[in-house]
Amino acid sequence: MNQNTRSFLALTKASLKMYYRNKGAIIFTLLIPVALLSMFGFLSSGRGPRIQVGLTNKATTEMAQQFVAALKSVEAFNIREATETDAATELGKGDIDLQVIIPENFGKTEEGKPTASTIQTRFNKGKPQSGHMANMVIVQIVTGLDKKVTNAPTVLDVKSEGVAVNNLGYFDFILPGILSMSIMQLGIFGVAFSFVAMKASGALRRIQATPVKPVYFVFAQATVRLLVTLSTAVILLVFGTYFFGFHMMGSYVNFFLVCIFGILIFLGIGFAIAGWARDETQVAPVANLIQLPLLLLSGIFFSRDGFPTWLKTITDYSPLTYVSHALRKIANEGAGLTELPMDMIGMGVWLIIVYAVAVKLFRWE
Repeated sequence: MNQNTRSFLALTKASLKMYYRNKGAIIFTLLIPVALLSMFGFLSSGRGPRIQVGLTNKATTEMAQQFVAALKSVEAFNIREATETDAATELGKGDIDLQVIIPENFGKTEEGKPTASTIQTRFNKGKPQSGHMANMVIVQIVTGLDKKVTNAPTVLDVKSEGVAVNNLGYFDFILPGILSMSIMQLGIFGVAFSFVAMKASGALRRIQATPVKPVYFVFAQATVRLLVTLSTAVILLVFGTYFFGFHMMGSYVNFFLVCIFGILIFLGIGFAIAGWARDETQVAPVANLIQLPLLLLSGIFFSRDGFPTWLKTITDYSPLTYVSHALRKIANEGAGLTELPMDMIGMGVWLIIVYAVAVKLFRWE
């Protein structure tokens, strides 16, 4: 092991000890994300007992209208009317518990005789009790309608099948967002404040006077933030999985690789701010000016689908959007890195931009 490597490892070890001796840093990087995660976890677990039903009505008959009205009158059901494709997608994501499809010939007659038709239902295999209970209600409604058809054998039927779904909920959506927020704040605030404080106290200038190359000090600081980010990700994943049933559908390796990309981007922003600012009073306004819009407009706490088109287009290109979107795609849909070309390219472009700016602005004094 050469001298440079030993210096780097020694600086990294010392920086890591300094970081965790700071109680504020522990609260900022670990306790606040865990507290937010707990809050959203308890809120998302408060879903009521109503069964979420996706209804597709392909028929135009009076009997079909009666069936729909009967479904909507069931207090235990929350009915969402949707196309068959949309309802199937919602069932696959776990957004609904049951999909009901009314066929086109439901309630029709031929030569004065009712046509046989079958209502198809698909239920979430992960919630069999809800599916079976809903099917029992639907069978009762169909049986009641069937009895209204006089002088005819049974012509209305229900066919049901279970579907394996991801059972993802709002908590599965929010955890990657909270982690993205933690990565951003650790990168921007963690670096900017500490480096400016060392710059103002003359510590950076004194480091330049030692035999250790200053660049190794910078690398050591970046490595510490990287290790803290990965440890935070592990803690949030374990906490979310154990207490709130978080579902990881994709690869943990890919998930952590995106975390690394994210912290590198926001470390670059932090270094750029630290290079420009002369003292700590200049850091907070600039850091907040950058992170607050990203926090509110990058889809961390809610989907950006409700944004105006122009705003959604602009926020599509924010670094936090790329990071949070990639983490969600991996965690919620099992996507691989090759399936996220725009996110990976976007993060790569931001890496180049932020470090070009950081190198231009960074000063040791």
